Amino acid sequence: MGAGRNERGAAGTFLLMAVVLALAAVVAVVNIGQPDDEALDQVQLGRATPRTNDVADAARQSLLSYWARELPAVYQQDFEALAGGFQPKTPDSPAFSCGGQTQTYEDLRGNAFYCGGSDDYIAWDAATLFPQLSERYGGIAPAIVLAHEVGHAVQARAGIDAPSVVQELQADCFAGSWTRFAETSTEDPVSLSDGALDSAVATVLTLRDQPGRAATAPQAHGLGFDRVNAFQTGYEQGAGRCAKLPTEGVVTTELPFRTQAEAETGGDLPFEQAVQVLTDSLDSYWTAVLPRLADGGTFQPPTVRPADSTDVPECPSGQDPTGLAADYCPASTTIDWSVPRLLSVHEQIGDLGTGAALGDAWAEAAQNQAGLETAGQRAGLQRDCFTGAWIASLAGENLARSPLSPGDLDEALTAIVAASFTDDARSMDRGGAFARTRSLRTGLFENLSGCV
Repeated sequence: MGAGRNERGAAGTFLLMAVVLALAAVVAVVNIGQPDDEALDQVQLGRATPRTNDVADAARQSLLSYWARELPAVYQQDFEALAGGFQPKTPDSPAFSCGGQTQTYEDLRGNAFYCGGSDDYIAWDAATLFPQLSERYGGIAPAIVLAHEVGHAVQARAGIDAPSVVQELQADCFAGSWTRFAETSTEDPVSLSDGALDSAVATVLTLRDQPGRAATAPQAHGLGFDRVNAFQTGYEQGAGRCAKLPTEGVVTTELPFRTQAEAETGGDLPFEQAVQVLTDSLDSYWTAVLPRLADGGTFQPPTVRPADSTDVPECPSGQDPTGLAADYCPASTTIDWSVPRLLSVHEQIGDLGTGAALGDAWAEAAQNQAGLETAGQRAGLQRDCFTGAWIASLAGENLARSPLSPGDLDEALTAIVAASFTDDARSMDRGGAFARTRSLRTGLFENLSGCV
């Protein structure tokens, strides 16, 4: 986020998720003019990459239309237009001011913010940020950032006074409520195409705080898990629910690093140690809880078969491979994984990314042994829910004393989002990132009972 004291931004640091999409080698410089109020042709936003100026113009009109209707309904007041409007910035833009402090494009590079007070405008990096977001996550991504910033403008009009993390998560919630409007409305210039919700989740996750930043920090924006949760809450329950967050509280699961050693490693165990700890934990968890799924049945811990190849060993039953790094084979009661692929997940995401991959395989073993369905989207989403319930068991009753380290929930979420963007995921009847992260959250908050 920038330096101005009246600014509310989408992110403190723009984190690129290389595990989802590769960095673009060259990013075009886009000069977006200030849009007028003429009616626009409808722009489809999703994983495709339309021109970023078309996205900004359409999102602007849609957002203003939404809040002209929604602010009176939620806060009993009219929505006043932004005095300073919407201001795209490029390296050629002249210096500007926020709260009396002079700003330049370099101060804004890679970011977007709402400047409050009498300035009352939204500015964004139109030369690099929006093209990069659009290239990686599709046209919906810049629109989500603008929706978040308009959320801060709504807070200013409603007089919301709350800690930073509450304001940021509420703005994410407002962005989710607008996304639902854009998806269902036929009267505004934005429509959502296939993959839009998945790309929106990936965008929100990317704009998270660095692991280890406490939720009470003055400029805290929230853990990726918390931000995605807030976004999905707004999408599912609307702006009226978002308005209650400052008084009813928000979900914050971020923790500071507890030791210098934990900070230096990012809280991640070495790969081999992590695999041992995780597999032991999964065996213990399912041994304890399977009787609840199978009327007193017992769980037979599967035999593990790590393979040094990039292919997961074939199951003797001839079932189709899942394309995942780890897989359960009911014919041999084994869990097989590709060491190189699982190691890649560990190195790129972290130890609970590895845990999410292994947790899915153990969840399928539990389904099989409990006589539950293992094929199809519903079964796949149930495995995500089971994985969330297992992670909740790691946290126990006291998150601060749990073995989870800062960013662990983000790692599990990132592994799911990344897997949802692969070619294998598109060919599987599994559900997208939006549905899968919602199922993970259900398991985390409601435990095993929420999954069956």
